[in-house]
Amino acid sequence: MSILSQVNHNSQPVGIRAVLSGVEKVGKTTLACSAPRALLVPLEQGFSGVKVSKTPLLNHYEEVLALLDEITAAAQAGTFQYQTLVFDSATALERQIHDTVLRRDPLYGKGNTKNPLTMESALGGYGKAYQYANELFQGFLQRCDVLATYGRINIVLTCHVFAARVVDPAFGEYDTWDLLLHSPKNQKAYGKREMITQWADLVGFLHEPLFVSEAKDGHQLNRGISANQGRIMGVNRQPGYVAGNRFGMVNEISIPKEQGWNHLAQSIYNSCGLDYYNRDV
Repeated sequence: MSILSQVNHNSQPVGIRAVLSGVEKVGKTTLACSAPRALLVPLEQGFSGVKVSKTPLLNHYEEVLALLDEITAAAQAGTFQYQTLVFDSATALERQIHDTVLRRDPLYGKGNTKNPLTMESALGGYGKAYQYANELFQGFLQRCDVLATYGRINIVLTCHVFAARVVDPAFGEYDTWDLLLHSPKNQKAYGKREMITQWADLVGFLHEPLFVSEAKDGHQLNRGISANQGRIMGVNRQPGYVAGNRFGMVNEISIPKEQGWNHLAQSIYNSCGLDYYNRDV
C-alpha cells in the first residue's frame, strides 16, 4: 500500500499531552486530577489531600518505567480503566532520572567527600551525564506518546517553576517564570526544559493575577495584591511565563476551582473542536 493512499484529512482522536506549571500551592495537581478518569502517579510528597485514584509514591525512575509497561500491557488488553495519567511532577521525575544517571557512574558510592559526584562530573564530565539524562527523559516521553496515540490516554504532567533571567534576541533581558527543569547555559544544546515544551500539546501557566502596590515612603516595601480575578491559565508565550499550545487558543483562560478542567476543555473545543471534557463530574 502506498503512503499517498493512506493520507488522512481528519483530526486524529488522540490523548492530550499537557504540562501544567505554576508556583507552589496554586492547584496544579488538583486541576490535573480533574481531567477525565484520572490516575495520579505521585513522584513526590504533597498529594495526600487530592481525592483521586492514585498509585503508591514512586521514588525511582525504574519504577516509573515499570508502571508504564504495566499500563501499556493493560491498555493493549483493553483492561486499563483510566483515561488520564497525571505525573506529579516533571521536576521530581528529572531528579529521579539524575539519580539514576549518577548511580550508573563507576565512582558512585565511593565516598569521595572532597569531590562528590555531580551531574557535571559524572560519566567523565563534558555534559555526558546530562546527555544520558536527556535520553532517559526522551524514553519516558516516547512511552507516553504510545499511550496517547494508540491508547487515546491523556498525559498530564505538573511542573514547578522558578524565577529566571531570559536573554531574548528580539527584546533583550527580562525576568520570567520558567519551568524548573534543566536547560543548558549555552544556546547550542537543549535540556529537558526544551524537550518537554516541544513535546507538549499544551503548556499552561496557572496563576492568580496580582498588581504591585508601590510604597508611599521609604519605610514601606512594595506589596503584591490580588487583582481579584480568580485563577487563570496562560496558554500563549508571554514575557512573564512559559506557555503555548497547538489548539489555537490565545491569551488567558479562567480556571475556577470547581470544574476547572472543563473550562480548559471548553476553550480547546471552541478553538479547534477537540473534545477533552470530563463528563463524570
